Amino acid sequence: MDLNNNKSNNIVKTLARWCLLLQAFMISSNTVALKEPDYVNMNITIRNSMTGLIRPEIVYRCQSKRKDYGWHRSPKPGVQFSFPIILIKGETKIPAIHICQIRSVLGTATLVIQNTYLDAEMCPRSSCAHEATPKGIVFRGLEWDFKTVFPKLKPVEYLELPWTPWPNRT
Repeated sequence: MDLNNNKSNNIVKTLARWCLLLQAFMISSNTVALKEPDYVNMNITIRNSMTGLIRPEIVYRCQSKRKDYGWHRSPKPGVQFSFPIILIKGETKIPAIHICQIRSVLGTATLVIQNTYLDAEMCPRSSCAHEATPKGIVFRGLEWDFKTVFPKLKPVEYLELPWTPWPNRT
């Protein structure tokens, strides 16, 4: 009788250990799944808005320290190009720096774009864009308005960079 009782106690103890082990795995997997990611995705958008010109085409190349996105051609107004970047969450002091060279019939512009984690929260789903217009490169997007008691996002549009004319050829 002691032998059967001892066997049943061993089986119960083994089952209890397996149940505790499975429960520990389930809890740890739930905490990993609920954890927020340490990065955020953002798109940098360059849009052609060269209206009123005979040749509204623009050509541009964007690159960062780690990646070159290559040359792209936008033959007519309305065509845009977006490329994704990944920013580390909570890092407001370390920006992702991209240098974009933009060329058109009116000249050239070298745009330096610095994005931080806060910019990614302000501009979700390519809502902010750098537009090539006849005046130059115009930023259209959202920025914080600190003139009110409670800061809020407001739409802005301003000239980032005028065109540098092509050198005269003689």
